[in-house]
Amino acid sequence: MGENVLVIGSGGREHAICWKLADSLLLNKIYCAPGSVGISGTKDNVESVDLNIKDFAAVADWCKKNAINIVIVGPEDPLANGIVDALTADGIKCFGPTKAGAQIEANKDWSKKFMTKYQIPTARFQSFTDAKAAKDFINNAPYNALVVKASGLAAGKGVVVAANKQEACDAVDEILTDSKYGAAGETVVVEELLEGEEVSVLAFSDGDTVSIMPPAQDHKRVGDGDTGPNTGGMGAYCPCPLITPEQLADVKDQVLQRAVDGLKAEGVKYVGVLYAGLMVTKSGPMTLEFNCRFGDPETQVIMLLLESDLYQIVKACVNGTLKDMQVKWNTNVSAVGVVLASKGYPETSTKGCVISGLSSAAVRGAVVFHSGVTRGANGSLVTNGGRVLLAAATSASLRSAAAAATAAAAAIDFPGRHYRKDIARRAFNKINGLSYLESGVDIDAAANLVRIIEPIATATHRPGVLGRLGCYSGLFQLSAMDKFKDPVLVQGTDGVGTKVKIAEVMSKFDTLGQDLVAMCVNDILCAGAEPFAFLDYMACGRLQLDTAAALVKSIADACTLAGCALLGGETAEMPGMYEVGQYDLAGFAVGAVDRLKQLPRVNEIRAGDVVLGLPSSGVHSNGYSLVQRIMREAGHGFKDKAPFSATNRTFGEEFLEPTEIYVKALLPAIKKDLVKGLAHITGGGLLENIPRILPAGVKVKLDATKFKIKPLFGWLQAKGLVSDFEMLRTFNCGVGMVVIVDPSCLRELLANIVGVVDVIGVVQNIGKEGGHQVVVENFPAAMAPLTAPYSRGAAPPKPLSYKDSGVDIEAGDSLVSLIKPLARSTSRSGVLGGLGGFGGCFQLKAVEQEYKDPVLVLASDGVGTKLRVAQCIGRHDTIGIDLVAMCVNDVLCNGAAPLTVLDYFACGALDVRVARDVVAGVAQGCKEADAALIGGETAEMPGMYEAGAYDIAGFALGVVERSHILPRINDIAVGDIIIGLPSNGVHSNGFSLIHKLMKKAGLSLSDKAPFSSEGLTLGEELIRPTRIYVRSVLPALQRGVVKAVAHVTGGGLLHNLPRVMPDTVRARLNAHWWNVQPVFAWIAEAGAVQDDEMLRTFNCGIGMVLIVAPEHQAEVMNITRSHGAMVIGTIQARPAGGARVLVDNFPSALDFARRAPLLPKKKVAVLVSGNGSNLQALLDAARDESQCLCADIALVVSNKSSAYALTRARVAGVPAVVFNHKDYASREEFDRAVSAALESHKIDIVCLAGYMRILSAEFVHKWNGRLINIHPSLLPRHPGLHAQRQCLAAGDDHSGCTVHFVDEGMDTGPIILQEKVPVLADDTEETLTERIHQAEHRAYPRALRMVATGRVKLNSQGNIMWR
Repeated sequence: MGENVLVIGSGGREHAICWKLADSLLLNKIYCAPGSVGISGTKDNVESVDLNIKDFAAVADWCKKNAINIVIVGPEDPLANGIVDALTADGIKCFGPTKAGAQIEANKDWSKKFMTKYQIPTARFQSFTDAKAAKDFINNAPYNALVVKASGLAAGKGVVVAANKQEACDAVDEILTDSKYGAAGETVVVEELLEGEEVSVLAFSDGDTVSIMPPAQDHKRVGDGDTGPNTGGMGAYCPCPLITPEQLADVKDQVLQRAVDGLKAEGVKYVGVLYAGLMVTKSGPMTLEFNCRFGDPETQVIMLLLESDLYQIVKACVNGTLKDMQVKWNTNVSAVGVVLASKGYPETSTKGCVISGLSSAAVRGAVVFHSGVTRGANGSLVTNGGRVLLAAATSASLRSAAAAATAAAAAIDFPGRHYRKDIARRAFNKINGLSYLESGVDIDAAANLVRIIEPIATATHRPGVLGRLGCYSGLFQLSAMDKFKDPVLVQGTDGVGTKVKIAEVMSKFDTLGQDLVAMCVNDILCAGAEPFAFLDYMACGRLQLDTAAALVKSIADACTLAGCALLGGETAEMPGMYEVGQYDLAGFAVGAVDRLKQLPRVNEIRAGDVVLGLPSSGVHSNGYSLVQRIMREAGHGFKDKAPFSATNRTFGEEFLEPTEIYVKALLPAIKKDLVKGLAHITGGGLLENIPRILPAGVKVKLDATKFKIKPLFGWLQAKGLVSDFEMLRTFNCGVGMVVIVDPSCLRELLANIVGVVDVIGVVQNIGKEGGHQVVVENFPAAMAPLTAPYSRGAAPPKPLSYKDSGVDIEAGDSLVSLIKPLARSTSRSGVLGGLGGFGGCFQLKAVEQEYKDPVLVLASDGVGTKLRVAQCIGRHDTIGIDLVAMCVNDVLCNGAAPLTVLDYFACGALDVRVARDVVAGVAQGCKEADAALIGGETAEMPGMYEAGAYDIAGFALGVVERSHILPRINDIAVGDIIIGLPSNGVHSNGFSLIHKLMKKAGLSLSDKAPFSSEGLTLGEELIRPTRIYVRSVLPALQRGVVKAVAHVTGGGLLHNLPRVMPDTVRARLNAHWWNVQPVFAWIAEAGAVQDDEMLRTFNCGIGMVLIVAPEHQAEVMNITRSHGAMVIGTIQARPAGGARVLVDNFPSALDFARRAPLLPKKKVAVLVSGNGSNLQALLDAARDESQCLCADIALVVSNKSSAYALTRARVAGVPAVVFNHKDYASREEFDRAVSAALESHKIDIVCLAGYMRILSAEFVHKWNGRLINIHPSLLPRHPGLHAQRQCLAAGDDHSGCTVHFVDEGMDTGPIILQEKVPVLADDTEETLTERIHQAEHRAYPRALRMVATGRVKLNSQGNIMWR
């Protein structure tokens, strides 16, 4: 037969104890006295009994009658009063210490002396019974004596942690003089204030042995962010990561075991729970206090993790056999409990309020423990105390457990209920959460790569290069080249195709750079341009420094060969898109040519012109998918010896022979106007590239016997049975560049070409019979001796083609026809030609602005693993906007206006529809950036990408006057203002971390986004395109009033701002001053991402930052305000070795962002008498979702029927009412009418905006704490009318505006925020007024947001309370 147990107590702690005891198979009946409604409902064998627990004799008698085996005492009061002594004397076993043992909690003076005696680490202290002596000690102690405790029991509220000495002295007076805690406060203990994190460590004890429980953390303060008065505890979580396992072991030995041993030495056998309240300081854990029982609310979360039978543990403690028992805990999960308190708690409590929503909390998987609940009328559950309920939840992660417990608390309701929404937040940054590195992206490795390659890139520089690697863009001063009368900028982009796969097989990357540069600069050359700048894009699965450095070294060497400078590039680490060791490359080259010398001179090409060919070095960089197919069919590996090699090289070495660069060979002849046209023989071979430069009506007739065809082409044709036609439209077949020249210039041209060149054909007219524009004669004869040695042996069952290898040239042609109109739709003045040429051309002279000394700004970028989101959800039409944004926003950082964009699209198998959608997005982005899409490259690369996968890269070119280049680093000074423009969400960085957290959490992109205010899926939210800032920022840049611009991309705020600032200063930002969107709170919570990791990985709500002088703040804000700009910080002096960027209040901003989707929008009324410009600012802010105002302007009230503000309200669709004071007998009657209108519209907050009436005391009192005003001065200076006139008369250096709560005085209410405006030397009252108005339009929405979201409010004494 089972045993019976009696639990003493009625709160949430006792509910949790009974709940856990109910799992025991050893127990027949569990009684609880006096118990509660919740306890009685735990299980059938749990029963509340009506016992007077202060009558120990009655309790003992009842225990005997009901065969109670053990009594478990929950609260401290019965223990301190000797219940265990009384029951034990009657032969009843108890789990709990005797009265002598309980004084470790009940007498803090005794407890502190006990700790000192037994060398238990604790804070320094003194005890006092005289208030004057205690206060003298506080004021003169050699340490911060700021912790004041009532020595006796005060229900967990007798401790004051003072902010200063005066507050500590006031606490002494409350306890000793005012007897706030009665007898419990006859002695005060004044302790040293320790710094660190508070942690609770509880242990079971049998008087000899201790068995510790997982550490927990209680939250004593009533308000979020640890604000407000102390309580008995507003929530807890367990296990707490703020104490290390090593420190926990020390606590067991040096605190808990030492205390039990010390008590034993004092003659006390301590049986029960011993609770150590600790401060984990830099020096280690220090004991703040001991408690003689289970903690509340710690017990509720600790019990959720206990796997062992609680009753078995209790019996072992009572019987002295604890050392023989192994207590098991589930520390693989976290438990979080959130207390719901009644109105007025902790000062008072409200009883009898009906509780609803308990079933909703249960549906959410929460366990709800009852602390202060009883039955009301009709059997309803009603409140019956200060702390009413605790909603608890467990989960594999602390963040998700906290979110679940908080959501469960939100589901429960009763009038006046309040609860903290930040339980466990302090631990989030200590948890080993996800990082960018853990998700596969190593920012430090990327920084190391930049350090390695910077000198390599610098070695390629030529006259005209400005700046260095590591800036946002590359800069080139055009005037450093030949003098151009009418410069045309020629831009080309390309990749190296699947040739990179051979490099991976061979682990040989030192020649690919030449291929990349050659493919781009040879195209530039075809327009007659001299290449001068190059950028690269490198994508990989994991950044391997040696490989990446080898690639960049080969690019730099090739740039030197081509005479162009390596100005920058982008390295994209994309786990999940590429395997480790897998790479793709794209390049971007820019050249220049005078408009009159631009090639091809199509109108001059005619019959009789001579066609020359410059030999190729091999396959170059096209046709490699067919090469690899032939290799597989022939059964060869790339490390095998190549039978066609004259130098005994392997297949891999032969096929990796780099592409020829023809710049030095042809540029002298081009500059002498000896060339009519050039055709780079790339994809499409001779048959498709030569027609790109021919006029209609002519053809080129070539003699293949004049080609210098290398033996490898013979091997390829023989082993693949490749047709002559397929050879000629897939491979260069020995000719890398074709030159068309007038016969009269042939001799001079041959003399000016450096290297080998052959006459290979002639230009002829196409007869009436028509025909192709390229005719290659004698090709079979030229190939015969090359194929003959390899015609025997294994061969494919049918002739192979490029299409057989996975490359569909017809599909590529189809795509070009679809995207040509998209590109045309972006055209702007200066664009020459269209898609289909070898390079995109832009006439700089056609730009509307006249440039005296133009500097070209070049940027390249990609969109990272955001691509995986687009590909998974099948939405491809916005990813191109991201691509453009990432490039043009970088161009803006140097002060430049974007002109042109080129794109690179790589895929495994070309899906024309998908590619078209991607390019449509690129075109849309170009329109938003006022840039032209003038070219691109589509690379079909079978075997490189999985089905449906693709990668994209972009290249942008802009121009800026040399004198307007940004950043002006030397001009940035202490006191400068930092302005932020909001992001559109995550933008295009940090997605590898997002993919990792989604995998870890078992989420899919089709799941509903928990942070979405529109009910969208995760995919729909995350695909939101990157914001393009050209139109919002460029007007300010062109005025010359911006010192620096930082695009917040990879590296976040912490790494991007330092790129534009001198080392001597730091940026100090306040996260409360901008809207951290809920998506970032979700990332931080779901991935347990630390604050610093968030700030260095994501934009966290700010996509672009401007730095301006204070005197230009208003001007820049006027330009950018409509785009959501806001002041987010200032420039300060940087201490030696200090951080470059500080972000204040980021944790609380994240917490607000987490709660923002759940916050109801406040209804706001604006009282106005005149123009209503501040009303308009509030209307604009309320409509702008990015500002997260959490408020709607629901009513406009005016005392003037002629006020223009009424027109603003009508345009905005906001109801408006007019009250004429003549219709009312008194000011009070008028205000009552206004107040009635406000109430009828259910208004929550009232804003005064130029309301020219004095409010009655009755109105102010009624709307106290909900009534705010804005005043045009920095109060308390210059209250009342004509503040600007007063300011000028006083000779002030600064004025500004103040938003404040309204009280009965004249502009005397508590201040919410202020914004400074400098007073300029030539200011008049009118000019100063105008600038202050502009500041008001910024400040008022910010202040309203603070009030509407509860970040600031008035307490009952009329003082400001911040959250």
